[in-house]
Amino acid sequence: MTTRTVKAILVGATAVLTGAALLTGCGTQTKVEGVRDYPATATPPIGQGGDGLVLRWRMTGGMAGRGGPWTVPDFSLYADGTAIVPGKGPEARLQRYHLKQPVFQQLVAEARKAGLERSRRIGSDARIADAMVLRIWMGSAQTDVVMPEQHNVPATAVWKKLQPEQWPAGDQQSPPDVYQPERIAVSAFPSGDRPAPSGTVAWPLSPLGAGTKLPQGSFCTVYGGADAARVRKLAAKTPLGASFSSGGQVYSVQIRPLLPDEKSCTALG
Repeated sequence: MTTRTVKAILVGATAVLTGAALLTGCGTQTKVEGVRDYPATATPPIGQGGDGLVLRWRMTGGMAGRGGPWTVPDFSLYADGTAIVPGKGPEARLQRYHLKQPVFQQLVAEARKAGLERSRRIGSDARIADAMVLRIWMGSAQTDVVMPEQHNVPATAVWKKLQPEQWPAGDQQSPPDVYQPERIAVSAFPSGDRPAPSGTVAWPLSPLGAGTKLPQGSFCTVYGGADAARVRKLAAKTPLGASFSSGGQVYSVQIRPLLPDEKSCTALG
């Protein structure tokens, strides 16, 4: 075998190995301890308009049981750059922020780069009492991070940027304002009280028991337009924890404003 032939073989082998390395780098993910990937899910294209949800996160767990059923998510970002978050305090109204489109697109690009379009779980699978769990949604994908402050990973880096109160004014199209929900969901759980307790309030709208039956045994009704305005006024003047009578039954009631992408009671989890 000549020297020229040996050199040609070595050059060819190097090219093959280099190509294999490139393919391996593009086609696989490095296994990270404590990270469990789930099968890829189809993420729909980002919708148009204010009701096209792009990113959402909610913190659950802790001593106080944060983020339980029917709570408003901590953050929701829509395709027009609008972000909606709960206000501060027990009676605070929902706050709305308005990102400029270039800033919004940059956030979406960083979320994709962080792998949020693929469902995964980061952190221990062991049940830890009172552990905080961060859940981030992007399209149909869901990322769970157990005790997120302990993980310096791309998912938590993006999460720390999804804090509207920290956004520079220059990144926003206009100052923050109050979100006025067009629809309100009311969950009514039969209390079984006989007779009705003192101070029970008569429900002024459609019978609470005619709503959609939820798995936990309550009935859910969505009100819009003038009825939604009546529910808001009723909630503002009724003492916290009051009972309501409707159709001969007594109910305990929870009221929840619907966000732009939430079309029915089943969307509330």
